[in-house]
Amino acid sequence: MKKLIFISITLIFFSVKLFALDIQSKQIEVNKNNIHYYKVDNSKSKLNLIMLTGIGTTANFWPKDFINKLSQKYNLYILDYRGINTDQDSSNLSYSINDLANDTNAFIKKLNLKETYLLGWSMGSTIALQTAFDNPKSYKKIFLISPPLPTKVKDDAKFKKAPKFKNNDDIYNYVFNNNLYHYTPKKLDNEKSRFINPNISTLFPSKEVYAKQKIARNNWVSNKTSINNFINIKIPTVIFLSKNDQIEHINNIQKTITSVKNKDAVSVIYLNNSGHAIDWDQSTKVATIIDILA
Repeated sequence: MKKLIFISITLIFFSVKLFALDIQSKQIEVNKNNIHYYKVDNSKSKLNLIMLTGIGTTANFWPKDFINKLSQKYNLYILDYRGINTDQDSSNLSYSINDLANDTNAFIKKLNLKETYLLGWSMGSTIALQTAFDNPKSYKKIFLISPPLPTKVKDDAKFKKAPKFKNNDDIYNYVFNNNLYHYTPKKLDNEKSRFINPNISTLFPSKEVYAKQKIARNNWVSNKTSINNFINIKIPTVIFLSKNDQIEHINNIQKTITSVKNKDAVSVIYLNNSGHAIDWDQSTKVATIIDILA
């Protein structure tokens, strides 16, 4: 394995050029399913980055400042999963990791994307990995943020039972408290402003879809084929972890990483002062690293 990279005070900061983001909302049909996605063009770049969001969230959940920094290096394709934020009935749709990975590969093939990188956060990491397992020659590198990796150990994510919500602010505060480092309700307005679209109805899938995603996530991480594929991974993979993650079991993730046969394939970057959503807590740092390592 490549030398572990510890990110703390020593990280070199690069200036972030701020500009108005042109985030285009689009829809495409793949595998007979409607896929909503956002596209951010960079006319000066041939590099493409596919962004896959975490469990119980939608493409709107990525922070705009993170997208802004990434868009200076890549053309961005920020995907929703099948049926989400479209008018397609999702009640009978499968949300297995394999099916969502198949959608991702079909999406990339339909758009004829080259020079493509994958970025997954949380459950999106499982989809990024499976996408690459199924079609490894199509991707230059994988970036994983707080990933639930395949493991032989029982590894249900540490999902907290949701309380009864009195209003939308209660929902935002609950989600931010689970995912961000040292979050307090005083930060609510600022954090809400970072969403692509902060409207509750577009931020989260239905309860039925969320339930399917939880089952899919847990089935995939315990699947023997997933474990074998990760142990034998060859595509360059960069993993961002925080020891303050309140969702994933970091010890299990670390054990899985040490089992990889090709030690040069995987690099691990630890970031301080971060929760599960490292891309929110350390947006500039994470985006800068992803830009540099392309």
